[in-house]
Amino acid sequence: MTKSLVNAQIPFGTEVSLIDHVIGVTNVRNSGAAFGFAPAGATFFLVASVVVSIGLVVYVARNPISDWTSVVLGLILGGTLGNGFDRVTNGTVTDFINVHFWPVFNVADAAISTGVVLMIAGYLLRRSPTS
Repeated sequence: MTKSLVNAQIPFGTEVSLIDHVIGVTNVRNSGAAFGFAPAGATFFLVASVVVSIGLVVYVARNPISDWTSVVLGLILGGTLGNGFDRVTNGTVTDFINVHFWPVFNVADAAISTGVVLMIAGYLLRRSPTS
């Protein structure tokens, strides 16, 4: 929904400033990974999003998971599906959150990144200390 709203309201390549010189909404296209990395890998990232989505669904179907794990995997799956849908329908992903000291990104990128960080943190916190 956020990508559709941006595409409908903000012309491609332009920015609407929210907080002068700090945060804006910029309508750009990204054929690569989150935060504009690897811009030449559109096909790879489409295939990767399908594989990740299937893998997460299979994992959840085969393993009992906690509410915490459900939230973390939901963030990753939701973001992956959101960007995957954008790739299938538009060939690229719409990025629009422009914090001027960071590459432009979208809500799906933020969800995936947050989910991965929480998954790693959860893993590190659950690990038993070695003697």
